[in-house]
Amino acid sequence: MAVYREIPCKYYIALGQCSKGRDAKHNGYCQHCNKYVPRAKIRRLNRKKQRIQALRKDGL
Repeated sequence: MAVYREIPCKYYIALGQCSKGRDAKHNGYCQHCNKYVPRAKIRRLNRKKQRIQALRKDGL
């Protein structure tokens, strides 16, 4: 399964501006760039697992 890099790179400034000198479009090239470094380490939540656990807790 693919991992989506939704967190912008720390080198991404704005659309078309990258401090590494690359074509900065976060929804395209930045996600495939080999110099991608996330701005912050954010833990991604597994919403499907949370929903199943909530249903089990409610007794359904």
